Amino acid sequence: MSTYLSLNYHLVFSTKNRAPQINAEWQDRLHEYLGGTVNGLGGTSQGVGGVADHVHLLVALKSTHCLADFMRELKKVASIWVHQEIGKADFGWQDGYGAFTVSP
Repeated sequence: MSTYLSLNYHLVFSTKNRAPQINAEWQDRLHEYLGGTVNGLGGTSQGVGGVADHVHLLVALKSTHCLADFMRELKKVASIWVHQEIGKADFGWQDGYGAFTVSP
């Protein structure tokens, strides 16, 4: 018997203190960066969106992914990107996240 996995997650995480730090002028760039980072970490980005104080991602992960490690790296590199590319030194993500399994 062959193995079949469908590990789809709806991920949600917010800015520090839910402050509206994600400006509409660069929001699309952040979403694109998050999607590319998901792919770079070995997942598959199926959609990224959000508003000024949080983001939503639909991703497919492999069985070898550890969700906590994946989220830590995703949030870390996204913060670095905002600091370097947008120049917003005070930007940060709130501790924690929501992760919900969803059907394809």
